[in-house]
Amino acid sequence: MSPWASPCLLIPKPDGSFRFCTDYRKVNQVTVQDSYPLPLIDDIIDEIGQSPFITTIDLLKGYYQIPLTPRAKKVSAFVTPFGLYQYKVLSFGLSNAPATFQRMINFIIQDLEGTAAYLDDLVVVANTWEEHVSRLQCLFKKLQDAGLTINLAKSTFGRGTVTYLGHTVGQGVVRPKSANVEAILSFPTPSTRKELLCFLGMAGYYRRFCSNFSTFAAPLTDLTSSSVPFQWNDVCNQSFARLKTLLASHPVVHAPDFSQPFHLQIDASGVGVGAVLLQPDPVSGILHPVAYHSAKLKKHQIGYSTIEKETLALISALQKFQCYLRHAPHTTLVFSDHNPLAFLNSMKNNNHRILRWALWTQPYNIVVKHIKGVDNIITDSLSRSPISDPEDTSPLS
Repeated sequence: MSPWASPCLLIPKPDGSFRFCTDYRKVNQVTVQDSYPLPLIDDIIDEIGQSPFITTIDLLKGYYQIPLTPRAKKVSAFVTPFGLYQYKVLSFGLSNAPATFQRMINFIIQDLEGTAAYLDDLVVVANTWEEHVSRLQCLFKKLQDAGLTINLAKSTFGRGTVTYLGHTVGQGVVRPKSANVEAILSFPTPSTRKELLCFLGMAGYYRRFCSNFSTFAAPLTDLTSSSVPFQWNDVCNQSFARLKTLLASHPVVHAPDFSQPFHLQIDASGVGVGAVLLQPDPVSGILHPVAYHSAKLKKHQIGYSTIEKETLALISALQKFQCYLRHAPHTTLVFSDHNPLAFLNSMKNNNHRILRWALWTQPYNIVVKHIKGVDNIITDSLSRSPISDPEDTSPLS
């Protein structure tokens, strides 16, 4: 008997069954948006970190476990060949459904240590088996009290390595999910702007694993603009192939260990800036990458002087990795092949841009050290692209 009505459709699922969906675009246009934030996936992956015991839990048809209010039931009404029906529980397609579910699950697990959730995907970590079992018992009690049901078929218990949110995580190592990488590698050459956006979205999800991602992808991102005609050429094809090659090389990063100091290597070129965040192995002392960062220079930045570009590389890296470095208990060593950068906070100059950036770095506990260019291969390759800079001869570019 609702005055509302939305169309419905069936979407095939990977297992051959169908997911019933409702087209709520008209309803969402007049909905007051819920601003409750979803957690950052990288934060959850980092939280798993070095934990030897990991459990992932999937809630069975998560949205359907949340009842609707009488008013919301009327709004959820949808049209079928057999008349008008309405939901009793939260349905897919409503713009506020993710925020509503995340608020609910955060309320349930707010007092539980070692437990995190991204919508209906929960993860529990611990350093000992006894602690892990205890945390699982507390979580199960909370879920039982809330009337939520676990999907055992999609849950894993007490593993050393798990697949979670598109990543393979465990023993302090993070990799892209192999099935997702295979889907990217088999993606056909885009023939429309929409297909190109789809590919960039899939590949960009794993950009933290890829050195030089932004500069390699520059010809493709330029093509996404509606102000330029969609014309696929050899440069685009080369960029498309290079992005696939980056992901096909089985990239790996290490989970951050906040008890260990961070190292930061930065570099700048005529086309971009690059950085890699590293941490030394506590036993061998070998530096392992935690995350990569690269950015293409904007038009007004290309004319910067060398010291300005190098300082921009530092500022860009600190902004990207501020969640690791802003309140790090140890001094962060920053390595650059541009010697004047080591005197950033002591040099006297009238360059207001450099002065402003130097003041911006004050909250960070960093020490800039000079490193020879031949020893700065990683970040040198991050800042350069043979597509954008034909003069570049860096071996890793």
